[in-house]
Amino acid sequence: MSDSNRRLVIEGGESIVDFNSKAFKAVPESGIEDAVATMRAGMMYRYQPKRAEDSHVSLFEAEFATHLGSNFALGVNSCGAAMFIALNIAGVKPGDKVLSNGFTFTAVPSAIHHARAEPVFVESNLEWGLDAEDLENKVKESGAKVLLLSYMRGHVPNMDAIMAVVKRHDLYLIEDCAHAYMTFWNGTKLGNFGRIACFSTQSSKGLSSGEGGILTTDDIEIAGKALLYAGSYEERWNRHFGIDEDLMNTLQNQIPGYSMRMTEVCAALLRPQIPRLKEIYQIHRQNYHYLEGLLENHPNIEIPKPFPEVEMFCDTIQFHLRGLTRKQADSFIEVMSLEGIDMQIFGVKRNARDFREWQFLKDIEAVELPATVEAIEFACDLSLQPHLNTSHMDVIAQVICEVLAFIIMD
Repeated sequence: MSDSNRRLVIEGGESIVDFNSKAFKAVPESGIEDAVATMRAGMMYRYQPKRAEDSHVSLFEAEFATHLGSNFALGVNSCGAAMFIALNIAGVKPGDKVLSNGFTFTAVPSAIHHARAEPVFVESNLEWGLDAEDLENKVKESGAKVLLLSYMRGHVPNMDAIMAVVKRHDLYLIEDCAHAYMTFWNGTKLGNFGRIACFSTQSSKGLSSGEGGILTTDDIEIAGKALLYAGSYEERWNRHFGIDEDLMNTLQNQIPGYSMRMTEVCAALLRPQIPRLKEIYQIHRQNYHYLEGLLENHPNIEIPKPFPEVEMFCDTIQFHLRGLTRKQADSFIEVMSLEGIDMQIFGVKRNARDFREWQFLKDIEAVELPATVEAIEFACDLSLQPHLNTSHMDVIAQVICEVLAFIIMD
């Protein structure tokens, strides 16, 4: 492999450097048409439609709630906004401690910081899920009463053990489901375990609108507070489905509005994507398990298995590099990029998923999470978007194996 720029051919004559493994999902034509019609009519603001039945946002909220099996959904402008609103509803005040993952994306600790609270980071295991035993310890040490649980890259902890800790210590559980569409624990979709769940519709997610988020709950009072925090005012809450009028009259003007609303254009793009989630779920799982089978016996690759109760969305794959030096691991990522396959290692090069890089947090240098460091230090991350198929997986596996051989031999 002396020529790292050579072109590997897959089915149909397409070169490996000619397809983008991270190309995000296109919006269905019906969504594009509805979005254009909304723009042409000048009806882009969430509360311009006078009735919930005429609002793409309200209809999207109802349709997503049905999909998840939740009583209420609220469209907002990002998952970070949903988490910030959730923390406010949970009663988090400046200086309060909030439990969360040591391994997650920077948006999660940023939401805690936005609420002027202090994160208490919990260790992750080698399969990148939250460690229930360390959660128990951190609850006792910190006295924190709120858990913002992130399913980073769709990895799921032992939810039975996590929920036992939640119940034992009466924790207020908020689920960050940004990476956990169509992800199940024992047949139950994630997003149905906590009092509030937060989803992302950023471009790389299961539902894609560039930016956007969703807050879900079964609690009507939480729903009412959430839509006010998001920016409902006067009596515009009557343009949401399923809201209690007496409750809203009581809450009105008691809660600040943070202008975090979803737009009509965003919702128009999202609505037709909900029905296709099942199809994308099947594509992801087929590609993931096919690629896993090609790589799992490689001596320098370890792909940890999830708990048997877990069914993942599988839109990305992660594996540990074993037997490589830091320099060799970094070279692996560099050469893979030259071969046309963009990957990253979570624990190096200012990665936004490495807690050691979150310098905006007070005293982050003093945080010690040895298990999390071990879980991310040589952990490779590869996107598997649904335009790919098993022929692509064959080539990806071939390139990974050849690059590893080249790096180790060099």
